[in-house]
Amino acid sequence: MTMNLTALPILFVDMAGSLVMIVFSFLSLKQIRALNRQEPGSIIWTYLLWVCYFLAGFAVSRSAGHILKQLLIISDDREIWSIIQPYSGTINTVMLILVASATLFFERVWQVYEDMQNDRRALQSAHKNLMELNETLECRVQERTEALAMSEKQISQADRLASIGQLSSGIAHEINNPLGIILGYTQLMIRSEPTDTQRYDDLKTIEKHVKHCKIIVEDLLNFARTSKPRQESMNIHEALDDALAFIRHQSGSDRMEIVREYDPNVPPMVLDEKKIKQVLINLMMNAIHAVRKKGRITLRTRFDAQENNVLITIKDTGYGIEKKNLSRIFDPFFTTKPTGEGTGLGLAVSYGIIKSHGGDIRVASEIGNGAEFTVVLPAGKPGAGRGDG
Repeated sequence: MTMNLTALPILFVDMAGSLVMIVFSFLSLKQIRALNRQEPGSIIWTYLLWVCYFLAGFAVSRSAGHILKQLLIISDDREIWSIIQPYSGTINTVMLILVASATLFFERVWQVYEDMQNDRRALQSAHKNLMELNETLECRVQERTEALAMSEKQISQADRLASIGQLSSGIAHEINNPLGIILGYTQLMIRSEPTDTQRYDDLKTIEKHVKHCKIIVEDLLNFARTSKPRQESMNIHEALDDALAFIRHQSGSDRMEIVREYDPNVPPMVLDEKKIKQVLINLMMNAIHAVRKKGRITLRTRFDAQENNVLITIKDTGYGIEKKNLSRIFDPFFTTKPTGEGTGLGLAVSYGIIKSHGGDIRVASEIGNGAEFTVVLPAGKPGAGRGDG
């Protein structure tokens, strides 16, 4: 056996490199198999797994060929290598072809995969849009259902009020005249009666209750009247202040805290000032009764330019209105006040006045947090001058 000593380093590097190639290829194959087990559906790991299989095969084929070649050269069996060499080269070529085929195939598969991902994203986006549309549709249907229910309720309320108004008008006129006669004769008898007698006290009791009956009759007549409201320009803030001054004078409510939050953008309004003040006084009196003269009442106005409405809110810090009574507070003769302290017609009359102006009264209340009445009135023609607030 003859061998050039200068070729030993080359021989060593060739054989060591061949062994290292086999080791690295199988380490890569082991790593990519672990990644593929973690994400079995990943197309990238699948592609790399097949490439590593082919490269491992190529590494074994090439390295085994090189090692065998060197061993045969060292043993002077070159003839045997010349026979084996074509087969080794063919195996190497086949492995490289497989790697290239896998890469070309992966390019096609990747394009299909991207198309599928795009379709998936499109489907997800469409599903999301459909869900949003479905939720929006449900909200719209619910809003429309609530609006229809409210309209039906308002129509029913209007019909009931009209029927009661006609009945009340007839009854009030029939009762008013006898009451006037009873009151007149009672007052005549009181004048001629000494003040220190039981008869005088009895007559005063009759007078008190007859006057109370006349107030009820007057409220009935006000409720029954359906006269068209007057059209006159007015400043709603001045009307609120006038009503507040009247209430303070009549009820002695100086200990109450009054908060005024007036919107300076509220325009002058064309309304029946006398009737609107009557509504404001009714609502303020209810608020004072709720807070028992020692709470806080907030008067707030707001101009809604989009709807061209003016919102007037009267909020108190009283006990509030129970949920079961919210749907009945505008019914005639319904009251939660003790007997003798209210006729139950104030809110019904106020409701009719606001409706005759093309407006609405909204109420919100929570037990323990007071009540909030909001009067909504049309602001008139857009672009009118603004109030001075």
